[in-house]
Amino acid sequence: MKRQKGLTLIELLISIVVLTVILALGIPSFMQFIKNNRLTAQANNLVVSVQLARSEAVKRGSGAIICAANADLDGCSADTDWATGWIVFADLDQDGDLTEAEECTTEADFDVKDCILRKDGPLSRNTLTAGSDNLHFLPNGLASNGPLTFTLKADDCNYQQQRSITITTQGYPITAKQNCS
Repeated sequence: MKRQKGLTLIELLISIVVLTVILALGIPSFMQFIKNNRLTAQANNLVVSVQLARSEAVKRGSGAIICAANADLDGCSADTDWATGWIVFADLDQDGDLTEAEECTTEADFDVKDCILRKDGPLSRNTLTAGSDNLHFLPNGLASNGPLTFTLKADDCNYQQQRSITITTQGYPITAKQNCS
């Protein structure tokens, strides 16, 4: 008779137990990894928007503003909760207000109206707060209301799942990991 090869019932049960233990230990770590990556991506999106506002203020020789957006992402809210998103706009008349709530489609638009340059929608599973509802850059690249610190935190924050993003008066962003508060 020819002997059949394969797993016995005991070998199969031991394999299932080992796999279950590995998954039980690995999945929580993987979830923390995903949460940290989400925080980092959202912090990077904010930093890119701040850098865009600063560079556009210098490039155009007029002010530029990044502000907490309203629910429709077509204007600024007067709230220090930035979790609804933010917009960057060129402030041609330097009045600190988005006079024309529209995106510019031609280069000529930038010469005659305030233009929305970038929109970032609501955050997913995180909160973002700041000490002000906007950050205003002057034509020389300085932040007129800086330094301004943003706090980005995971909804169910634990260990170092909080980021502090400080925009200096010179307009440079400084990002740091922090323990949850």
